[in-house]
Amino acid sequence: MKWEGHELAVLGTLTGCYGIVGATLGPGWIRKFVHQQPVAAMSVALASAAVAMPLVIVPIRRTLKFPTNQYDASHPNVVFPKYD
Repeated sequence: MKWEGHELAVLGTLTGCYGIVGATLGPGWIRKFVHQQPVAAMSVALASAAVAMPLVIVPIRRTLKFPTNQYDASHPNVVFPKYD
């Protein structure tokens, strides 16, 4: 798996936000957030999963030899679709 600039920027932003919120709200903030505001907590979980999908799915598609040209056409292991 190759980590490029945009993957590192996404991970850096997410870990930075987690660190800031954790330092501001103190220990146990996740449990309190989930119990007091379950709808907002589910929204955050879905948004986190959506942000993580490009970081996970593209390498899996590349490993399975599925077309990945729409994600990273300049990557050396890119697979273009074959039309019959």
